[in-house]
Amino acid sequence: MNNWKQDDAFLNMDPQKRSMIELLSATLEGKKLTEALPVLTEWKKQMQRENIVFTQEENQLLTQIFSSQLTPAQRQQYEYLKHFIK
Repeated sequence: MNNWKQDDAFLNMDPQKRSMIELLSATLEGKKLTEALPVLTEWKKQMQRENIVFTQEENQLLTQIFSSQLTPAQRQQYEYLKHFIK
């Protein structure tokens, strides 16, 4: 489940970013999509306040981490909703 911790994008990023991603992953674990979206929104605001910017590769990893924690039905809902979130 934590295969992303071995991903080059994760291993090569700033330690502060890695820490924030690990915290987010732990916070999202076991949450339904409706519970996870507000957490993601607040996390994104925190990243903006702290001027933490993720590269495209890092953002892809974040999406992978998030969607790996969803059920197939939730993943389908997320795929539909993410077009409206951007």
